[in-house]
Amino acid sequence: MSKTYTYKESTEYISDVPRFTKKTDPKNNRILLAKLGNPQNCCKAVHVAGTNGKGSVSKMIALMLEEAGFRTGLFISPHLIRMNERMSINGVDISDDDFASCFSEVMNAVSELLEKEPEFQHPAYFEFIFAMAAVYFSKQSVDYVVYETGLGGRLDATNIVIPEVSVITSIGMDHMQYLGNTITEIAGEKAGIIKPEVPVVYNTGRDEADRVIENRARSKASEYISARLEREEGGNKSQIRKLVEESFGVTQPLYQYENASTAIEAYLIISGKNLEECEEVIRRALASFTMPGRMQFLEENIVIDGAHNEDAIEKCIASVNRYLERGRWKKVSLMFAVSSDKDYETIIRLLCQGLPLEDVYISEINSDRREDVSEVMKLFGRYLPKEKANNIYGSTNMKNMWELAKSELDGETLLLAVGSLYMIGEILTF
Repeated sequence: MSKTYTYKESTEYISDVPRFTKKTDPKNNRILLAKLGNPQNCCKAVHVAGTNGKGSVSKMIALMLEEAGFRTGLFISPHLIRMNERMSINGVDISDDDFASCFSEVMNAVSELLEKEPEFQHPAYFEFIFAMAAVYFSKQSVDYVVYETGLGGRLDATNIVIPEVSVITSIGMDHMQYLGNTITEIAGEKAGIIKPEVPVVYNTGRDEADRVIENRARSKASEYISARLEREEGGNKSQIRKLVEESFGVTQPLYQYENASTAIEAYLIISGKNLEECEEVIRRALASFTMPGRMQFLEENIVIDGAHNEDAIEKCIASVNRYLERGRWKKVSLMFAVSSDKDYETIIRLLCQGLPLEDVYISEINSDRREDVSEVMKLFGRYLPKEKANNIYGSTNMKNMWELAKSELDGETLLLAVGSLYMIGEILTF
């Protein structure tokens, strides 16, 4: 007998999923989606993978589709404050009632499968939410859905989708325990989303990753289009660069220019039109683009960024130094927390070497993946100049540390919070 769950029951259950299950075989996901009527096939899709930038690129593509008049779903992860952020239609997050309704449908399917299918296992956290999103977008009769992968590609729950175009963004070293210890191995996992004869747009920022994607695309008879602005000038690159610069002005960090180029190339494939025909749609979409937690200014001198791996930290540092070069600030105060499964020593070294740090405020994220404050303080002590050794402060109480960091600001100092999207989410709730 089917059961109906409340929003509170739904979110509490999903939050508890990691405690009693782990990622399952892709076959398990196919069984669940088939039981639900394969809702992921209800409409046209765009599939986006990558180490960094995939959330931003997904949102830019969704904005372009919306500006073109399409009812567009967007599935992203992680959320910063509420689970509802993970699925939206034309910029509006799923309502609590619809969330509970979709949860109930998936939960009832899971319960029946667990009872009747010996091979079926309870879906993992991300798999469960993806199934809910597919159900939601199907019920809402959207025209397109932009699906962002979780941490991988080949084995990702979303890889059941057959898209109009596959997109692979910047690739760097992250989640090595799952994806491999080299750029080539990680690129191979991301390239697992490439489907036979489905075009792929890529902008990895690395030649060795590009080669992996190109080889995979050729093996699948799939057209492949590089969106890299950094040094490639072929095709539409100069026009795209000009369009992005004019649309963004100085409001976006440097790394979003490459993300915008990637989104544009993907949209051109979807639309079947040339750049000139799509220019106004693209311009409006990029002008309206914002991404919470990605170089987001909360106040004139307070910026937060969810960078949590080497590649993203380097891009964050470049963007902050660009702000400093404009002469508004001379030094940086840092608010920092990190997950224990990240290469946080490298992250700390890069921040200490790349920014004129004045004070460092360290705390812990509200997660069982938190890294101990004292361990992080030791590393900052190792990499900061000796004269800054007394400028390192730590507390497990993040709100207190955040308030202290803000209270110590002066007119020459920019406060940067970076190291973890979990931390960014907590800061946004304060």
